[in-house]
Amino acid sequence: MAMTPPGRHTGISVEILGSPRVRREDGTDWKPPQLLADLLVTLALAGADGRSREWLRRVLWSQLPSTDANPVVQAVQRLRKHVPIPKPAPGGPYVLDVPAERIDALAFCRGVAELAPDGGRSGPTGATPPDELARVDGLLGMWRGSPWARDSRLPESAWNDVRRARDRLVARVRALPADEQAGLAHWNRFREHFHGEPGTGRPVAPAARREPRKRVLIVDDMIGHALAVALDGTYDCEVVGSLAAWKQLLGQEPPLDYACALVDRHLSERTADCGGEIVLRDLRRLRPALPTALMSVDLPYEDSESLRERLGARAVIPKKHNDAHESLVPLVDLVEKLIARGQSG
Repeated sequence: MAMTPPGRHTGISVEILGSPRVRREDGTDWKPPQLLADLLVTLALAGADGRSREWLRRVLWSQLPSTDANPVVQAVQRLRKHVPIPKPAPGGPYVLDVPAERIDALAFCRGVAELAPDGGRSGPTGATPPDELARVDGLLGMWRGSPWARDSRLPESAWNDVRRARDRLVARVRALPADEQAGLAHWNRFREHFHGEPGTGRPVAPAARREPRKRVLIVDDMIGHALAVALDGTYDCEVVGSLAAWKQLLGQEPPLDYACALVDRHLSERTADCGGEIVLRDLRRLRPALPTALMSVDLPYEDSESLRERLGARAVIPKKHNDAHESLVPLVDLVEKLIARGQSG
């Protein structure tokens, strides 16, 4: 991957915890138009892993034919005028060449992860050290607004790591004694950013409250994000792309508050891999009432009824061998049926 020439875009910061903007070394900033903002946010959240041209086309330009990648290339060229994006190797990803500590969302996640266990207190009744309170307040102050409140082509699931870090920070603040919480300069403003969001922001009047969208878990290494894009107008989706990522998620002890789960049987390119079955068994153990569907291009020689009983799945969905990106079934209808089965018991 070709690196950015020295001196170009030196000292910039990328801020996406609010309206996306690029802060220049001289104190001025650039606020991108919507499509370039989506591209900037996508690459910022991807960090050093970047995103391939195909992934960007599929997620941000999903309405285009699969052979038309020109708009992706053109958008990257326009964005390069403001941020460093080296030319990738053939087939390689586009990467935002900005240090992680200068991308506010990545710096925020790292900062939350580095907070002291138990608030750094010496005991159950001990006070939180001033430097720890300052770190918490600084993390709250990094937010300028709710990033997912704006119109965007990027699925909300792309923000899952940031959301989880934010929720851990909120839990940390709510566990503080009242006097320490009151001393946080940025807490009230932070809550205003998420006005009415359950468990995070300030409450709103009942007449203004909207029913939160149901959450769908998608476990798939190939087309998980494409499925999330298809569902994003109706549901909030969390995409897990590997068995290792699933185990990492479980290690964070999330609430698993999904309305249903779509799980691919194979979570790698090896046909012998049946990592999705492990995920389904975990879900049956942790959330026995959660309606799940098993997806696969290579179903075992087993009747579907016994397969459902063995894995606790409510449905078995065969994928097509010839087109991994073609819709499996009318997806919204499938999810609605799964959720209805869960509600009916």
